[in-house]
Amino acid sequence: MLHLRKSINTKKYWGSLLQSGKWGKGQEYLYTSIAKLFSKKKITILDIGCANAFGTMALKNKLKNATIDACDFSKEAISNAKKKFGMNIDFFVHDVAKDKLKNKYDYILMIETLEHLDNPDKIVKKYLKCCKNMIVIVPYNETESDEHVYSFDEDSFSNFKEFLKYAIFTIPGTDLEMIIYIFESNNV
Repeated sequence: MLHLRKSINTKKYWGSLLQSGKWGKGQEYLYTSIAKLFSKKKITILDIGCANAFGTMALKNKLKNATIDACDFSKEAISNAKKKFGMNIDFFVHDVAKDKLKNKYDYILMIETLEHLDNPDKIVKKYLKCCKNMIVIVPYNETESDEHVYSFDEDSFSNFKEFLKYAIFTIPGTDLEMIIYIFESNNV
């Protein structure tokens, strides 16, 4: 994992981006593409960094038996998500750097979130204690982005005992490469 730059990812910055309720459209692909990783039985999922929750709702539409909670540190994003999708998903404001979770989950997702955060190792360790499995998707070997603080590669989480595997893929119709990391903690 390579530290790229100082973070500009403040609540004020993201609040202004997310206020319109449109930011995050297009994330549906990442969410629906991982739906096959989940069992068909009843499971609980937490989506950390859900933004306006377009991806979260796309996943919920694929996983009818899943109970899905979603959180973001942006009050604006959570307000928008509740208005659009609140009848299907429990949304709450949560700051990963400061707050603790009240519940434990079968799966925790961090999709296009971890690259924005300071101390990604610390964040992953913290939330592995709250789930059986974790799925992280971030840009792969990224070098240029104003918002992204870290760049990730094949070795970024290889020192975690909970780390199972990774896969690198390209989002169809783009040249954007992503990497998915899968962890198993069995802490729940």
